[in-house]
Amino acid sequence: LYISTSLEVQSYWVIIDTGSNLIWTLCVPYYNFTCQMKSTLKPLQSSTYHNLRCTTSFWSACDDNQLHSVKSSYGDGSVVEGTLSFERFWFEDGTNGTIKLPTIAFSCVHKENSVDLENLVDPSLVGLRPGSLSLVSHIGFFINHKVL
Repeated sequence: LYISTSLEVQSYWVIIDTGSNLIWTLCVPYYNFTCQMKSTLKPLQSSTYHNLRCTTSFWSACDDNQLHSVKSSYGDGSVVEGTLSFERFWFEDGTNGTIKLPTIAFSCVHKENSVDLENLVDPSLVGLRPGSLSLVSHIGFFINHKVL
């Protein structure tokens, strides 16, 4: 799946995961990895990105900076940690057009444990499993959960 954030600035491929419901991408700053990957999200370059502050009741876990923290574990033992954020996403529809979604929640990952990122070409993930943060739920909300 090819997605864009802040259409004019950052576009990249993502991994589809049917076993999780979280959308996440590596973000700058990234603490456990020294290599700069071209698909690392640079939030300060985005005009539509913003963190979700702990003053909202959207998510219960908060970090030391009063941002909503996210920690996700996977079957291979890997763990990613980040902050819950909002961004506008665009998807290419295969006919030289784009599908634009309003702002949706995702995890801006700043730390990982045992993910072999050096061998990943596209270190971003879109979870399709049903859940409040999945792409399926976000899209369903915007089309009133109707079958198109």
